[in-house]
Formats: sequence, structure tokens, C-alpha cells
Amino acid sequence: MAKKAIDEWSLGYQITKMTCRVGFNNFYKKTEAVHRERVNMERPVLMAPNHQNALMDALSVLFNIPLQTVFLARSDIFKGNFVIKLLTFFKILPIYRIRDGAEKLKKNEEIFQLTLQILKNKQTPLCIMPEGNHGDKRRLRNLVKGVFRIAFMAQKEYGTNPGVQLMPVGLDYSNYQKFGQTLLVNYGEPIEVCEYYEEFLQNEPVAINKLKERLANEMKKYMIHIESEEYYDSYMMLRTIYNSNMREHLGIKGNSIYDKFKADKEMIRILDIDSLQEKTQPIHKDVIEYSKVMEDNNLRDWVFKKSKYSFAGILGSFLLLILGFPFYLLGLVNNYIPYKIPTFFTKNIKDPQFHSSFKYAIGVISFLLYYIILLVLALIFLHPWWLKIAYLVLLQPSGVFAYRYYIFVKKWNAKIRYNRAMRRKNKDVIRMFEVRKNIVSAMDGLVREALSKN
Repeated sequence: MAKKAIDEWSLGYQITKMTCRVGFNNFYKKTEAVHRERVNMERPVLMAPNHQNALMDALSVLFNIPLQTVFLARSDIFKGNFVIKLLTFFKILPIYRIRDGAEKLKKNEEIFQLTLQILKNKQTPLCIMPEGNHGDKRRLRNLVKGVFRIAFMAQKEYGTNPGVQLMPVGLDYSNYQKFGQTLLVNYGEPIEVCEYYEEFLQNEPVAINKLKERLANEMKKYMIHIESEEYYDSYMMLRTIYNSNMREHLGIKGNSIYDKFKADKEMIRILDIDSLQEKTQPIHKDVIEYSKVMEDNNLRDWVFKKSKYSFAGILGSFLLLILGFPFYLLGLVNNYIPYKIPTFFTKNIKDPQFHSSFKYAIGVISFLLYYIILLVLALIFLHPWWLKIAYLVLLQPSGVFAYRYYIFVKKWNAKIRYNRAMRRKNKDVIRMFEVRKNIVSAMDGLVREALSKN
């Protein structure tokens, strides 16, 4: 019996994908995928996402299109027969780098031939992270040449006619490591490799560099790209402080993840304008000071939007907490152990960009096994029958409720601490309330000036 090609549709893979996607959707509070219609398999598709969050980047692409995408990953993770079989089952192929040894680079030829066949078959996209490895900043790094070599090799069959589509994909996480965050998957407008093929035949290095520059510029359109090293943290904090105001200036009425992304992109563009740098520097200094005081007082930006929070509102929240406590307790008892297991295992992982990947992978396994145990116990010991059904139905939602209840408690407590600081005339907190207003006011002036020149 012939060995099944890696890009052939697999029932076992599809079942695994559907199961793991449930865990993925629970790991992120909200995920938005935009422009998925651009993934058109009438011709070969070579996807190129930015790479900042280890395994989660690949899963972000995989779980947001209905295809069984094939990935290329660095070869050093292919260790041991079991791991190799597992990665192959998940449609992941190794790519060898110079650091892996000159003798191993020869193996790339076989991999390249496989990728060409995958692209030729047009059954699924081929996905390569063109930065080569992951970073810890929302910034596009230098692209490696492997993706362009594959693109031109696959384009050979089509010549100068439309063939291979090189698709930039932008990924943006509200937080890399934490559970319950948001994720944007932004499928870009495909680049036609045929536009560069004639020049490739005449001068390969020049054509590769031109396509490389084009892809880098396109990728930057669909992701958050912050050039500044000195004020990187300030840019990130301004995304939190000023996003709603920026949307107002742009006439964006929605508050979807993509709406917020568009506002952030325009704000970053304005902050990068050379002629405005003299005005932006005082803003950055205020933002840095503001961030430090927030951290020192364990407060978040949303708290400083008001000078104080009403007693009636705090009391009303307390009553809601009392009413919701039994449901919180149910969710806590049923979900605490599998929720904490991933955190325990990630403590010794040095690279923080791998934390969410390990939390997700271990979480899927621990929740699945733990839920199976609880389901068996419920079927044996709970009576009458309707109680069994109620328990099974509430098992997972109660866990989500418990987590949101926990966040609600933290926000309720923050309001109380903030009011207390204001009442006791805490100089730092009072000053930061004013500094925040000044930041917003200065940004308003900056944005109006920039938009008036457009």
C-alpha cells in the first residue's frame, strides 16, 4: 500500500483538529479572522505569517480556515521517532538551517521537492514563517530566503503566467502568554510571484531580494509593526490608552478586534511621522511615567478613566458577586485542577514565548482527561437522570463563568483601592489621573494635525 501524501485529507487529523480547536477557542476570549475569502485554492497558496508566539502562530492560521494546512518548522524540534511521527501526523515538515550542520542542509532538497508537490496539488496551503524563528516584540524581523526559493521553484511550472500566490498573514495577540486574551488573524492580499519570475530567470538574487522586500512591506500592513526601540513600551501602552479616541477620530463606530487594529495602525503611523517627533517625545515620557506608577500601585489603565467610582456601583457589583458565588464555586471545583496544571508545567520554561503554547497543549490534555473522569463519576453517582444531564451541560460553561467571575472580582477590588487612594489624596495616583488626561489631550492635538494634512 502506497504511503499517504502529507497533504492528503485525513479523517484522523480532522477529528484531532476539531477537538483541539475547541480548546483553542476557550484559550482565547475572542478570535477574529478577517479576509478569509482571500485563501483561494484554485492556484497554489504559500502563506507567510509573522512569527511571535511559537506554536500558537501556526494554530492561529490552521484553526481559522477549513483546510488541513501543511507547515514547515525548524528541524531541531524533530527529535525521536515518536515526535517525528507526531509532527508528521500534524502535517509539519522540517526545514534545515546552517546552524543544523552543512551535511543536514542537503536534506532540504528532499523537503523542497515535497513542498513543490504540495503546492502543485492545490489541496491545501503551505505555510512557512518567513522570519525563521519567533520574536518577543510586535515588529517584523528580517525574512529568510527559504520561502522565496520555494515560491520561485513552484512558479517554474507556470512561467510568467499567474501561478503561486504568496499570502502575507498578520497575527496580533492582546497578550502573548496569558489565558483569556484576544487574537486577530488578518489574511492579506496575495502577491503574484509571476510578477517577479522573468527577472528571476535573469538574475535570481535581485528577484529574490525584490520579492523579499515586497513581502516584508505587505506583512507590515496586516500586523502591528513598531519600529521604535526606545519607545516601544510607550507605543504599546498608547494602544491601550488612546484606542477608543483614535477610533472616534477615524469615524470607526465599531469596537471589534479588527476595528481596534485599524485604529492602532493609524495611530502608529502618526507617531512615526518624522516632522512630529518633537511633539511625540513629551507624550512618550509621560506614558512611561504613567505606566510605572500604574505598575507600582497594581492598577490598570481603565481605572484612571474616572476620578472616582460611585458607591452605588461598587455596592451593586458586590451584590452581583454574592448572587454569582454559588455558580463560581461550581466552576472552581470542576475546573481548578486542570486549569492550574498547565501553569505548573510552564514555570521552568525559560522562553516566555513558549508559555502559551505549552499552556494550551497541556490544557487540552488535562481538561480532556479530567472531564472524562468527572463525566464517569457523574453518570455513576448523580441521581436522578436530569441532574446528570444538568451537570454535564454546566461542566464547561461553569469554568468559563468562574474565570470571568475571578476577573470581575479583581476589577471590583481595583475600583475600591483606586477610590481609597483618591480619598487619601495619594499624590502619585492623583497626578497620574491628570497625566492621563494630558496624554489624551496631547494625542488629540497630534492626531488632528496629522489627519488634517492627509
